[in-house]
Amino acid sequence: MENEKKVIYLVSDSTGVTISKVARAFLVQFVNVNIEKRKFTRITTKEKVDAVLKEALVERPLVISTIAQSDIRSYALKKFKENGIEIVDIFEYFTKKFENFLGQKAINKTGLLHRVSDEYFDKIKAIEYTVEHDDNRSSKNLDEADIILIGLSRTSKTPLSVYLAQEGYKVANFALVKGEKLPDALKKVDQKKIVGLKIDPMRLYEIRQQRAKKLGIKGGNYASLGKIYEEIEYAQDIFRKHPEWHIIDVTNRSVEESASDIIANIFGKKALD
Repeated sequence: MENEKKVIYLVSDSTGVTISKVARAFLVQFVNVNIEKRKFTRITTKEKVDAVLKEALVERPLVISTIAQSDIRSYALKKFKENGIEIVDIFEYFTKKFENFLGQKAINKTGLLHRVSDEYFDKIKAIEYTVEHDDNRSSKNLDEADIILIGLSRTSKTPLSVYLAQEGYKVANFALVKGEKLPDALKKVDQKKIVGLKIDPMRLYEIRQQRAKKLGIKGGNYASLGKIYEEIEYAQDIFRKHPEWHIIDVTNRSVEESASDIIANIFGKKALD
């Protein structure tokens, strides 16, 4: 009968995202069909396979499977075939093709594709957050930050923030400016995720001189040594008032080195674990 309902089981040992896309890609080729799709995810044990089979014995569906773990996959194939349930094992078919071509066995580990996807989108979110919270731009949602950087102008706040964001950390950074208050929102967050950036005055002088030259700025206090010593004294006073903050010296250090120190201090691990 043309409108008879057909049931399709989508069986996965992970989230079922991949198998849903595969099924959709094939089903668009068929029109005027009455299809009910049922998704079964996290099928990682024989007991869970048996539970799906129990329902399949009633509904007699077409089963489409992407189970990576070889022993569970073999068990599912055996049980469904023994009971006359049609099963299309996508993972088994394509894995064998790739194994033959590449000359090595697949590792058959569950959820690798989804994990990569999650990690990718987490990094995108971290970068978006960091851009929104760069250089005093916003103090909203500071509780969501993994790391908060505070330092004088030209102490690598933005390069550090971007590097850390690419590692998946949400970062906010704020400039220390004498005579200007830091946001009140900083008082409400976990103080242990705040990092003060300190730097040698002569190194900061060199950096600001180069910056002023590049921008065509002549004179002024921004790159004057006296102003720099005044600012550093101000920063040190702020840091002394917040002993719970982590203080990192960025003098003559690469962004990678400073980032590793920050992550080690806050999370007890290296940036590229």
